[in-house]
Amino acid sequence: MLVRSALGVLSLAGLSQLVGGELSDTPSVANFVRRATLRATVLGNYVYFDGGEISQLENDKFNQGRASNQVNSTLSIDISKSWTNTDVAFNAIPKKLPTPTKTNQVLWTDAQNGAFYIFGGKWAHGENMAETALWKFTTDGQGGGEWSLQSPGNPSLFNGLVPSEQSVYVTVNDTGFAIGGIAHGWTQIRRLEGQAVAGMLGFNMTTKVWNNGTLGFSPIHTLSGGSAHHVPSFGPNGLVVLLGGESHPVDKLPVQGTGTYHDLRNLTFFDPQTKTTYWQLATGDIPPHPRTGFCVTGFRDPEGGYEMFLFGGDNQRDKISYQDAYVLSLPSFVWTRLPEPPAGPRAYHDCVSVGKRQVLSIGGTNRGWEDKDQAPQGLLLFDMTMMEWKDAYDAEADDYVRADLIKSRHNDGLEKMEWSSPEVQKLFQVSESTEGTPQPTSEPPASSAPVGAIVGGVVGGAAAITLVAVVVWWVLRRRRAKNEDAHDGDGAMETAEVGGESKYLAEVAATHGHTELSTGYDGKTAQEEDVQELESGYQTAELPSEQKAKGERAVFEMDANPAK
Repeated sequence: MLVRSALGVLSLAGLSQLVGGELSDTPSVANFVRRATLRATVLGNYVYFDGGEISQLENDKFNQGRASNQVNSTLSIDISKSWTNTDVAFNAIPKKLPTPTKTNQVLWTDAQNGAFYIFGGKWAHGENMAETALWKFTTDGQGGGEWSLQSPGNPSLFNGLVPSEQSVYVTVNDTGFAIGGIAHGWTQIRRLEGQAVAGMLGFNMTTKVWNNGTLGFSPIHTLSGGSAHHVPSFGPNGLVVLLGGESHPVDKLPVQGTGTYHDLRNLTFFDPQTKTTYWQLATGDIPPHPRTGFCVTGFRDPEGGYEMFLFGGDNQRDKISYQDAYVLSLPSFVWTRLPEPPAGPRAYHDCVSVGKRQVLSIGGTNRGWEDKDQAPQGLLLFDMTMMEWKDAYDAEADDYVRADLIKSRHNDGLEKMEWSSPEVQKLFQVSESTEGTPQPTSEPPASSAPVGAIVGGVVGGAAAITLVAVVVWWVLRRRRAKNEDAHDGDGAMETAEVGGESKYLAEVAATHGHTELSTGYDGKTAQEEDVQELESGYQTAELPSEQKAKGERAVFEMDANPAK
């Protein structure tokens, strides 16, 4: 079978030969070097991954004039059967123009209908650029599928959107969200200026209606390179947790490594329905930052909790990639560092939960494309229960249960927990069902007491409240008199110093602006929200006039760095 360009048939599963000078999207283990900046999801018995770039050898060298090239097919791996990273079989689904081949795109999963969508991202090397569009991949249940163009339900709003790369995205039921990102000359055709994108997009996969909120809709102003993860176990609508990344002002050209980084101790999360934003301090083995380009996935605990797995990432400020992995246990908010991952540092990979308790990490680079990945085909697996890195996927593995170390640290963290607010504490209250599936606690049912009993209770309650108020007033009055006698005549009351974690909590809350909870959503419809993704109160950062006169695009690249 021939390997052709995106206009024709691409590789079959496991094809390693190079024919007619074209490179394979599924090279052999020997020829494979690196794969990165892709996006992955699980539908049915298959892991699908799309986009990104790949580097490989041809006759023991790079023969394409550059180390990396765009991946011209959508790939899938069967997870109904066990395999190793040296014998795994890839299914390759051809892409035909104008289906885009992008990097760092948004991927939303429609699990109910066996499909996923891609939006935004960067055209690799600025090639084959086309008008902004939303693309849908519909699976066939056998590791294949087909691409189609998805029309928006509200085209006037969609046509005003600003596509970007490195947005922080998440799927919640039938709605996809994308926060922030970086827009430049390779993310949107005919775009001349570079810009940090503000606000959050919403796309309903049932109605096909878009919502663009630059004001009062997003939990954060600008954000790129981080991760968002939906935790369904807590709150009335589940919660979306934001991790890492960096923020840039929208009135300056964004340069990677120069923004405001978000640490992994002071965590922000929001209700995907009401958009109410909350925060909580985590404890334990806090992952170092700055950190972008890492991957996150999660597992429900049968006792009602949830574990979030974080792996790798890039530190643009210090020019290093991370070789570490962590678990964040909820509701204790305790980080636990996992055994050191094999195969070296990596960033700009993706990971998904496969089987019942395993993590599959796909791709990644160590700040370059030419050093061969020590993981065959760029695939690494981690067993969450055994807490072990592996090179084989086990389709028969048992259900996930917390490892003893994770469970011990989680329970200890709950005992020492200092909640940021009563509202946050209430969100994370869970009860165990008979099946062991976590169920959020609900409000008590309405009383069926007769009207007379209710009225009597109200009157009695009011009298009790009045009595308590009188007693409290009398105690405070006596205490104030004693304090005034005990101190000098300046009238200053001596206050106890807030120490330890409580003091840090108060300080970091003020620093991060988490001084109160706010819904951040005014209930406007999609038509009433701003059509522009950039906030009207900011000036667009543009290239110097001499560059614009030449028609040059603003493109943000870093030497041998897949984040470019």
